[in-house]
Amino acid sequence: MTNKLIKVDRVRSAEEAARLEALGADLVGVSLVTDPRFADDRTVTAERAAAIGAALQRATFVTAMELAGDPDRVLRTVAATRAGMVQPITGAIPPPAVRSALSDAGIGIVYANLEIAHDDDPGWVFSAYADVPDLNAVLFQADILPEYRDSWTFLRDRAPEYEEEFQIGDLNELGRERPLLVGLDYTPDNTREIIGALPEVRGLALTLAEQGRRGDARFHRYADAVRVLEAAGHA
Repeated sequence: MTNKLIKVDRVRSAEEAARLEALGADLVGVSLVTDPRFADDRTVTAERAAAIGAALQRATFVTAMELAGDPDRVLRTVAATRAGMVQPITGAIPPPAVRSALSDAGIGIVYANLEIAHDDDPGWVFSAYADVPDLNAVLFQADILPEYRDSWTFLRDRAPEYEEEFQIGDLNELGRERPLLVGLDYTPDNTREIIGALPEVRGLALTLAEQGRRGDARFHRYADAVRVLEAAGHA
């Protein structure tokens, strides 16, 4: 059994949400806005989002939505979906007024949409947030080496051959710096190994989709995500 957080994004039904929660998902997310990376029908309305959230008994419900503009509009959407956390659709930091309104309402922000390539300098990963006050951040979320289908194998076996490459140790250091969820090519065969190799990382992140529009768009189909959670043994 793992004590890592497990987050699954782009859930589209109450049935999926309940099954994933039963398998140990701690955070279940939906998307109210179309994600250009994917070609599928996993975008949901606020009404459907509310029904999905209502199906959860324990997991925190996360709504990925537009967080720019009028704070009152944002809060109305949060209330309509009954979200416990929110997530910007893009990598943009929400305006101060929106961050403040969400904080006052007790709603934290998951800063996702980070991507770390094999040749990236770890120092830049959180640099956009370094000088921003009152982020109201509860978690950060990064996709690791999305340019490789076998990202974990590359990170484990090939990256150590090149000192300048991004390393497993860099990922653990980032996890010590901020609460970090990581997306990798999780499978039933590698999930426990990854968990053991990343003691400083807060948890795992999986994004559901049926088809990608880009070669580097990482995702898990629902059935594959179920098998990964079963292998993680978090329930």
